[in-house]
Amino acid sequence: MKKSIFTYFVLFFLMVNLSVQADPYKVVGYYANWSMYRNPAFYPKDVNTNLLTHINYAFLKVDTQGNIALIDPWADIDHRTDWNSEKPFWGNFLQLVELKQQNPSLKTLISVGGWTLSDTFSQMAANPTARQNFIRQIIAFCEKYQFDGVDIDWEYPGFADHNGRPEDKQNFTQLLMELYQAAKAHNPPLLVTIAAPAGATHYQNMEVSEIHHYLDWLNLMGYDFHGPWQGSEDAVTNHQAALYATQEGNPQFNVDSAVKYYLDQGFPPEKIVVGMPLYGRSYAGVSSTTNGLHSPYQGVGQGSTSEAGILFLFDIKQNFLNQYVRYWDDQAKVPYLYNPTTKQFISYDDEESLKIKSEYVKEHHLGGAMVWELGEDTRPAWDGMQAIYHTLNNK
Repeated sequence: MKKSIFTYFVLFFLMVNLSVQADPYKVVGYYANWSMYRNPAFYPKDVNTNLLTHINYAFLKVDTQGNIALIDPWADIDHRTDWNSEKPFWGNFLQLVELKQQNPSLKTLISVGGWTLSDTFSQMAANPTARQNFIRQIIAFCEKYQFDGVDIDWEYPGFADHNGRPEDKQNFTQLLMELYQAAKAHNPPLLVTIAAPAGATHYQNMEVSEIHHYLDWLNLMGYDFHGPWQGSEDAVTNHQAALYATQEGNPQFNVDSAVKYYLDQGFPPEKIVVGMPLYGRSYAGVSSTTNGLHSPYQGVGQGSTSEAGILFLFDIKQNFLNQYVRYWDDQAKVPYLYNPTTKQFISYDDEESLKIKSEYVKEHHLGGAMVWELGEDTRPAWDGMQAIYHTLNNK
């Protein structure tokens, strides 16, 4: 039967409408497996997948020979609520699978490494046999646990404190090339991404002009530019995630400077996903006659958990905003808090700065936004994720 002109028009309209409705930007959220032990507990099943396109599960570890292992089997595959049925695996991995069943457009990636587990990458990447062993194992892992790809979080190639060496620069490229080729030969093809440094000390130790050929995108860690670890005598408080440079401090310690470096090296803009924090950095012993910014400090401030100096967005909004004065840096485009009585300074991101950063993504035609990490947002309001997702997608 011949289709009428009207039928063709309806089909065309549906196709156009679907393309408009599809989210044009990636919204990547890291889920940290230890967040299930927090108070309140946060599990993958608690994630609002309507505000995400991808979940990166942190972390998996790799040894110097390329062998991979779970860092917490109880969290990842063992804990369960149903003892009357059998599954190939349980734990958080099963919850991720169930999230994808509820939202078929959602993709999940397993993130390998992280800050505390990066000291084995250099030796592994330097050994062709170890690289191939890692690649075989990680692809089998994705098949077994139904992940859609792998995110390499090597912090950082060439970083001496994590056993780095100068040849990491070339070896990292080689690792990504071999991994990407194997991932794309898989049926279905697997995604390959990295958590990428935003500081010049570290991104200059990568072949940025080469690695984009072997990545679906990178997640730019646009945070931790400053923090209370900078304990020299002349150290002062500063923004941990400034969007733009200010008159004070290192002009490279901001998101815009990092993005421009990657673009100048030929990295495709659509493959740059800008990382945004759902946490703040707190400084203690800040004596200031003004607002605490660019002021000397004497140590690490309060934390939302046993780790001092890191305050989650939900904690800041519930317990600090009503006791501190909120200030806005119109150069850096980020807020900060100061209390002259407690002498504590807090650098963080809120809905206003997250919206501005999301507009920056759109203005520069970048690939989207990433957050570290989902368990730090407000719930059930999801203030941070709502600000990012709706700004990117005009919803």
